[in-house]
Amino acid sequence: MQANVRCLVPPAEVQDISLRGVYLLLPDPPPAGEDVDLKLSLRSGENFEARGVVKRMELGRGAAVEFTELTPAAQALLAQFLSLQFAQKEGKH
Repeated sequence: MQANVRCLVPPAEVQDISLRGVYLLLPDPPPAGEDVDLKLSLRSGENFEARGVVKRMELGRGAAVEFTELTPAAQALLAQFLSLQFAQKEGKH
């Protein structure tokens, strides 16, 4: 789902986010298989941290990161955010 989310660490735009992971727009993404620590900021102003592993990188474009560690509180926050995003998207049709 397209996100109103920013990645603060590493600094990157978020193209897509789900409960399983995130796609970060990075000009020099880390290589596939590398562990990354993320700090994400939701449009609502709430921040959460996650740990992930780069599953796919596209040089000059970005990296697909699968979450490997997400606290229950962060998972609940993200689930609520995604639910609201989905409801708003459905309401536009």
